Amino acid sequence: MKEQRIALVTGDGAAPEMMKVACEIAIKAAERDGIKIVFEETPMGWNAYEKFGDTLPVSSRAKAIRLGTVFFGGVGDPKLDNTLGLEHPEMRPETKCLLALRGGMGLLLNFRPMRYYKELDYLSGVRPERIPPEGINQVWIRFLLEDSYFGREYILHHLPEPIVQEFGFKQKRKVTGEEDVISEPAYYTREMVEKYFRAVFAHARKHGLPVTSIDKANMMSRYDFWRKIATRIGREFPDVPLTHLLVDSANALLFTPAKLHGDIACGNEHGDILSDGAAAAVGGMGMMHSSAVNPDDGKAMFESGAGTAPDLAGQDKANPLGRILTAAMMLEHVGAPNGARDIETAVYAVLRNGYRTGDIFSPNDDPGKLVGTAGMGGIVLARL
Repeated sequence: MKEQRIALVTGDGAAPEMMKVACEIAIKAAERDGIKIVFEETPMGWNAYEKFGDTLPVSSRAKAIRLGTVFFGGVGDPKLDNTLGLEHPEMRPETKCLLALRGGMGLLLNFRPMRYYKELDYLSGVRPERIPPEGINQVWIRFLLEDSYFGREYILHHLPEPIVQEFGFKQKRKVTGEEDVISEPAYYTREMVEKYFRAVFAHARKHGLPVTSIDKANMMSRYDFWRKIATRIGREFPDVPLTHLLVDSANALLFTPAKLHGDIACGNEHGDILSDGAAAAVGGMGMMHSSAVNPDDGKAMFESGAGTAPDLAGQDKANPLGRILTAAMMLEHVGAPNGARDIETAVYAVLRNGYRTGDIFSPNDDPGKLVGTAGMGGIVLARL
């Protein structure tokens, strides 16, 4: 068997419980493609702070970049964010870990698929008649670098101090709430936006999907820039339909999902917000699965995007399906496509058979099929 070593971030809150079952399923499914998955523990988050005094130990960051593939369980806990995080704001893991890995690994493309199946329309937050018989395939492709999330770190180092003071440019961790003015720097570079859109259009062409580009070009210069580049790159792919949509219009369409069928290109900030809304529409955050990829060298991080559910930690109640479907995306990336399809098939078969965790359980569901984290993982594993 070919060995594939992967950096494993089990994470905070209930994430370790969900990651345990997802890792078991990934290991089993990869065997079909002759791949032996070997996970290497890579501590990050508040759990790492307890052991190493750092939410992103230097050794963990180095290991993640060296291995090039990360299975990320999620980091953060509101209670610790508001206690230790207030004392040491530079240690808040959502910012420190995620931005460091995304920037350090060059993870430009964040794929967040949302699939609507007609036979599972009762799981969705939208009206059943709005889901066509053939289903809906939305692939939110978030531009994961630059924008406002990286503007503070990049632009502040290039501005003269008088300008920084006058306009209130400030590191988030240094904001007190007593300032007279605060500005949030944001930027896009032509090289990165062009690279991003070429990858989006190539993905759409490969899968026979149209592209919808989300922006705020009517008000913001960086999104006018975004729209102009999208239009120009789109001419290189004349067989791929392109539609431009303002972000407020896109938000209004989340609960009419057929109107957003296809690849959806969106900036870092817009993509973060809209794809979370899309996850709620498709069935809940517990179902979200996600990958972040460097299109140049193939480095990648796989995280569900569903958070750490700290209020459910240790209770065997958190929904592991987002992590399990994320594992399927990871197997596809490392060359185990059969195992990836097996996982997806198993997950949706289990849902069709009526098994539910508490977050997706409804009054019409069979109480005898209400299961916990380990139980749901075991049922999916059995389907393999």
